[in-house]
Amino acid sequence: MIHFNLLPLHSKIKASRLGSIRSKFILSFIVLSIIPMIILAFFSYHTYLDILQGNVQSYSYEVIDRVERNLEIYISDLDRALELRNDYYNLQFIKLSLAGDIEGNRKFTFRLWENLNNIKALKTDLRDVSITTLNGVTVSCYGVFHTDVSQNELFQTLANRTMKEDQMVIWGPHSDWLGGKVFSVGRAIRGDYDNFLGIMSIDVDVELLNQICRNITLGKTGYVMLVDDDGQIIYHPKSELIGKTLGFLLGDPTANRWKSGFFTTKLGPEDQVITVKTFTAANWKIIGVSNKAELTSEMQRITGLSLGLIVVTIIMLTLAAIFLAGLLTKPITELQHSMQKASEDLNTNVHVYTHDEIGQLGESFNQMLARIRQLMEQNVQEQKKLRQTEMIALQEQIKPHFIYNTLDLIIGLLETQRNEEVVTMVEALGVFFRTSLSHGHEYISIREETEHVRNYLYIQRFRHGDKYDYQIDVQEDILTYKTLKLILQPLVENAIYHGVRELEQPGGLITIRGYNAGDQVYFEVIDNGKGIPEELLGEIRQCLEGNSTPQAESKFFGLRNVNERIVLAFGKEFGLVIESQLGVGTRMLVHLPLIQKQD
Repeated sequence: MIHFNLLPLHSKIKASRLGSIRSKFILSFIVLSIIPMIILAFFSYHTYLDILQGNVQSYSYEVIDRVERNLEIYISDLDRALELRNDYYNLQFIKLSLAGDIEGNRKFTFRLWENLNNIKALKTDLRDVSITTLNGVTVSCYGVFHTDVSQNELFQTLANRTMKEDQMVIWGPHSDWLGGKVFSVGRAIRGDYDNFLGIMSIDVDVELLNQICRNITLGKTGYVMLVDDDGQIIYHPKSELIGKTLGFLLGDPTANRWKSGFFTTKLGPEDQVITVKTFTAANWKIIGVSNKAELTSEMQRITGLSLGLIVVTIIMLTLAAIFLAGLLTKPITELQHSMQKASEDLNTNVHVYTHDEIGQLGESFNQMLARIRQLMEQNVQEQKKLRQTEMIALQEQIKPHFIYNTLDLIIGLLETQRNEEVVTMVEALGVFFRTSLSHGHEYISIREETEHVRNYLYIQRFRHGDKYDYQIDVQEDILTYKTLKLILQPLVENAIYHGVRELEQPGGLITIRGYNAGDQVYFEVIDNGKGIPEELLGEIRQCLEGNSTPQAESKFFGLRNVNERIVLAFGKEFGLVIESQLGVGTRMLVHLPLIQKQD
């Protein structure tokens, strides 16, 4: 019984269960189910996060807008109070002060104090209301005194503005004359010809900012702070930070240059969401600070819920995949067991129970087993035939009559004292037989094959005289490649004995060419002998194709042997082709693959 192991199926399956179709089906089913879920969860998470961030941003802007509106309402009230700067008593007091009429000005002073205190009483946050003339005379709720207007930033700002720029100016926070922290608002006072006469200003306690902002929160820990144009904090829920710079608070010197916007920054150990808006009336920045982790805590709950759903879904999909995989792969498992038996005994066929793809696979496998049994029998016969051919080829490598005639020729040369020719002849004969044997190797270099034919032709031409000549033209770049040995010598022998020796007159020529085309090698043995009759040529071609009688195989043994050795070694696309024409000559073409150099 011949055992033919197709594939070590049993050992491979035992080695790794992960390589089974069932495992791959389960894994594929799970992966194809999980990947869309993960992608959906990923995009859903980021979409919801974008929506949440948008809501947070909208809420932050809404809170900051509320702070801005409260400041605008308060400042607009102060701006309306500043409209009293053009009161008759104010203008008369300023004109007399500028004229130096102190005595005439006294009757207006009391009225001014009364008006200024009435304004101050409008709001509890007002620290002082005052009028300052161009020459520095100041009337406030606390009396009359002189002010160095060159050091008063609010006064200088209003004095340098034109009539078209006649708007309220906010200055501060700064310390008032009592040492308290205030910010000041003021407007210019102008005469009949729009000439600058002085300013009216109101000092507001910065505690107002605390009243506006302290009840404004962003989440549980978020807050709002105010920063002036120089980056100095003028309000913060932590009073100890008031007066510090924004860069100091955030540890980022560039924070002082922040413009309006919404972004994230590091503040302490956690990330903070920052919302910035500029209060244009005072050029202050209203900054909302929110804890990012607090804002995204809801997302963390959603993420945990999503992960839990994904895990449960994966478990359910895995159980479903295992059940379906077992249902679908059961026929394959049965086919696998049958194939294992067939790997031990090729006479075993697979039992087919279904007519689906698995059943068709079983039928195809049975057909393959039958074909394998046929090919094995054919291979046995071909191996026997190949061994017989090789044995005959080895026997034919040394021709007894060729040796006898060559030695007889050498004896004749010795008797005539032609010693140099004897040496050459012996060397050629030695090289000829050394190549024939070639240590039992089937492949030799093209250079060795060429030299073998050259020595054979040298000996034969010496024996036959000037009956014919020969040429050997083999490309230099193919000499180092390999070829089957002794494929040219039988062809050359055929060209001598059935070609040029049949000529009635001298002048025969045998030409041997060798060249490569792409990755293939071609040898040509051409003679200008009498040629081969068409009927005999057809018989030779039939023999080369394997369609001949035993008598023809014996008759054309040398040519058939060369062709069969090439076909057995390289395939049917290679081999020997013979072309001949009576009275013209014969061309034998050997077609071989280009075999790389070997060590």
